[in-house]
Amino acid sequence: MAVDQSDQVHDLGRWRPMVALARVSVLIVVCLIPIQAAIYLLSPPPQTVLEYFSLFQRNPLLGMLDLDLLLTLDYLVMVPLYLAMFLVVRPHAPTLATLALIAGLVSVTLFVVSRDATFSMWALSSQYQTATEAERPALVASGQLLLTLYNGGTFGTSYLLGATSTLLFSWPIWRHRLLGPAVGLVGLITGAIMVVPPNVGPVGLVVSLLSLVPTMVWLVLLARGFTRTLHALPVR
Repeated sequence: MAVDQSDQVHDLGRWRPMVALARVSVLIVVCLIPIQAAIYLLSPPPQTVLEYFSLFQRNPLLGMLDLDLLLTLDYLVMVPLYLAMFLVVRPHAPTLATLALIAGLVSVTLFVVSRDATFSMWALSSQYQTATEAERPALVASGQLLLTLYNGGTFGTSYLLGATSTLLFSWPIWRHRLLGPAVGLVGLITGAIMVVPPNVGPVGLVVSLLSLVPTMVWLVLLARGFTRTLHALPVR
């Protein structure tokens, strides 16, 4: 059934602040991604628990950055984006929009859960400094458990759900030419590349780094699409 454009604009107009917030969210993520990538290249994450403990003692902020502090912020900032894309896509493909929104929000939740090491490793490093020799092995074991969870199944599932959400949103966006002619196509390319999680080995890490290029292009196109949408919506 065809979507009445005037009704669609009227309905979306009630959510104008959400669309505006999504545009700001996209721009924040666009700024944070290259910063996170630069930190990773200039200060590669440590490989062992003791190296992390040493890093947190020297520079706690860098330790948290190496454990995805900015990427966690990225994921949280993406929530308004998921909601805005749901509002845009829903009139054309309500089932896909709902599934995409659920996948996106669960992805954010699982990612935040998997990043417990970001702050907990700092606490363990402080305890390690004052611990006795008998207590230190238990603290190292706790740190190893954090790193295992950090790179484990919860993170991988979060990454795959994020890819799924991107694909589910991008298909109707491309099919109905929403938010601009290229947004959906680039989104499909981005989602397809993201189906390889970075924690599956060197190949996954390389693919995840390469996916940053289409991701950045997609986000910029989304920002432009939201801007055009805001100009078309009535001011309330």
